[in-house]
Amino acid sequence: MSKSRQVTSFVVPEDSAVYAQHVSFSYEPKSKTKLYAVNDVSLDIKQGEFVAIVGHTGSGKSTFLQHLNALVRLQSGSLAVCGRDLGAKKVDLKALRRSVGMVFQYPEYQLFADTVYEDVCFGPKNFGMDKADFEKLAREALTTVGMDFDVVRNKSPFDLSGGEKRRVALAGVLVTKPSVLVLDEPTAGLDPRGKSEILSVVNTLNKRDGVTVIMVSHDMNEVYENATRVIVFRDGSVAYDLPPRQLFRLEEEIVAMGLEVPHMAKFCNRLEQGGIVLPDDALTTEQVCQALCQIKRNGGDEHVS
Repeated sequence: MSKSRQVTSFVVPEDSAVYAQHVSFSYEPKSKTKLYAVNDVSLDIKQGEFVAIVGHTGSGKSTFLQHLNALVRLQSGSLAVCGRDLGAKKVDLKALRRSVGMVFQYPEYQLFADTVYEDVCFGPKNFGMDKADFEKLAREALTTVGMDFDVVRNKSPFDLSGGEKRRVALAGVLVTKPSVLVLDEPTAGLDPRGKSEILSVVNTLNKRDGVTVIMVSHDMNEVYENATRVIVFRDGSVAYDLPPRQLFRLEEEIVAMGLEVPHMAKFCNRLEQGGIVLPDDALTTEQVCQALCQIKRNGGDEHVS
């Protein structure tokens, strides 16, 4: 049984990064016929998880995510993020936003400074962090995203490639060392190499550093191969909350919600229909090939444990 802690007005499990109970939100709260962008959402995202949130446009996922660092204030229900009660009368927004790093879609459009160094250091400066630490923090953040600090520090961010700009923008969020990283379509508009580089950074942060990752994506192949849990929003509510393999077995239901079934999920579903059952953690092409080779080594036993 997991331990719990009292957070002002409600009890939150100690290992929760995001804990929501019956959260609802309307952009027209005083309207007699108000429509809810978020409707009675309850979920518990544990520290260190890699969670994907998906759903068609207008399903409520982006509005819910904006609650996580109080870009949208809580109207109804209970919500704790990084141990902070966001329904409290006073919320330390600076502390919250240092803990929850938000990477918006096309974050490179928010680059503005003359140099990469100045852009990356905007966060520490804005949060009142010790100026003496800026260079060390910027070096660490840029190294994390695979960039050479000494090479790029004095470059204009606008002289970089699209993928490099995206990584600089990500470094500008990582520089404050958030424990939760929220990504809205982090690979949108990038070529395959750029996508791979960004997802590699995100996976390293999750697996090596224990950063909780919450990613919104319309690319179901990306979701399937990276997330360990998928939450599907529909009409402002949570329709499904399952590991990727379990979710994408539900092909008809997924398609009915306007989502695509990942290529590898389709392949594994066809294998299962033919009696070949692979482990649920065989998700990528490499993992599926390894599982099939194991079946062959087992002499044709069609189940791999």
